[in-house]
Amino acid sequence: MAMGRRASELSVVPHWRMEARAAQKESSRVFQTFTGSNDTGWSNFRFERMVTSSVIQAARMYGGSAQEVRMRALVFRETGEPKNVLQLAEIPTPQLAPGEALVRMLLSPIHPSDLHMLRGRYGYQPELPASPGIEGVGIVEALGPGAEGPPVGTRVVFVQIWQTWREQIVCPVDRLVPVPNGLDDPAAATCCTNPLTAWALTKSSHNLKEGDWLLQTAAASSVGKFVLQLARQYRFKTINVIRRREQETIIRALGGNEVICTGDEDLKARLRELTAGNGVERAIDCVAGELGAEIARNLAPAGTMLVYGALSSHRQTDPAKFIMPLFAPRLIYSTATVRGWWLPRWVSSQPLAEVRAATGDLLVMLSKGALTPPAVVRYGLKDFHEAVRLADGEAAQEKVLLDFSERAP
Repeated sequence: MAMGRRASELSVVPHWRMEARAAQKESSRVFQTFTGSNDTGWSNFRFERMVTSSVIQAARMYGGSAQEVRMRALVFRETGEPKNVLQLAEIPTPQLAPGEALVRMLLSPIHPSDLHMLRGRYGYQPELPASPGIEGVGIVEALGPGAEGPPVGTRVVFVQIWQTWREQIVCPVDRLVPVPNGLDDPAAATCCTNPLTAWALTKSSHNLKEGDWLLQTAAASSVGKFVLQLARQYRFKTINVIRRREQETIIRALGGNEVICTGDEDLKARLRELTAGNGVERAIDCVAGELGAEIARNLAPAGTMLVYGALSSHRQTDPAKFIMPLFAPRLIYSTATVRGWWLPRWVSSQPLAEVRAATGDLLVMLSKGALTPPAVVRYGLKDFHEAVRLADGEAAQEKVLLDFSERAP
C-alpha cells in the first residue's frame, strides 16, 4: 500500500502498520510462487487471511491493537469540483456490528452519479466527510455476531450500498450477492448499476414483453447497450436515438431495430414515420433537456416515458440547462406520462429478495456470455486524479475502475 506515497506520508504511519504491509506483500509473493497466478480474487483468499492475522500480530508487537488498523479511502469533506475536493486519506478500519459483514474491496467503478455526488447535486448526499462509490466487487473477510450470509472468502457484489471507494466496508449481509466463479472481477464490479438499471427499466417498470417496442435515448451509452442486449434476450424491439452517425455501428451490432441520428435527421419526422403517426408507447430517456422534451411531445396517447438521467446537464452549473420544456396541452390531451426514475428509489420500492434475485440473474447472464460487460481501464488509488479526470470526460467505450488491490498499477 505504501508504494507511491511521499516520505512525509510514510512517517506518520505506525510501525506496526508498516510491518503488516510487509507481511501482506510477502503473502502475495508466496501465493504467486506456489500458484503462478496473479489473480486478486477469491482464489488467494487463504493467503489474504494470513494478511489479516499479520496485521493483528504486528499491531500487538508494536503496542497497537487490531482496532487501530487504518485503511486507505477516497474522501471528500465538502462538495465542489472533484479535482478540488476528493482526497486520498487513511481512516479507521470499520468495526463489525451484529448481522454485518466486513468486505475487502477489489474494484469499484467511477460513475457519473459519483461525480454528481462530489458536486453536491445527486439525489443522495451523505453526511460529510464521506466517500463516493455506489458499487463494486469485494471479498468477505469477516462476519459479525449472528450474521448468516455469504461465508468468509466469498466474492460478492452489493445491493444499494454507498461509499465503496474504500479498502474495506461493512454492510448488512442481506445486501450481499455472491459472484459466480466463472465471472472475472471487472465484470462483477460493474454488474449492478448499469445492468440492473437496464433490467429494471425494461422488465420491471415498463414490463416489456416479446414484440413490444421501446424508444431509448443515448442508445450507445452503458445502460443503452445493456438495454439492447436484454432486448435480444427477451425479444422486445428498440428505436435507438443517438447523436453521432458513427454510433450506429454499435447499435446495429447489438441488434438494435431502428436508429435515429439527431445529428443528421429530423427526430419528429422520423418518429412519425416509424410509428405511423401513432406516437411512442414506451420510452426511456437519460438525456432530458430539449431532446427529452421532443420525445415527450411524441408519446402515444397514454404512452409513458421514464426519465432516468440528464446527460444534457453533465458538468453543467446553469440551472436553466436542467429544464425539460413540455407542451402542456399535448401532455393533457394525450394523457401521456413523463415520470422520473431513479435506481435507488426503485430498489427501495421492491422486496429486497427480488432485487437480489435479479442481481444474481444478471451475474449469471454475464458469466455465461449472454450479456457482455464493458471494456474497462483500471487505476490504482495513487492515480485517482487521472482516473476521475478520464471518467469525467466525454463518454468513452471504457469504464474506469478504481483498483484497491495490493498489485494495483
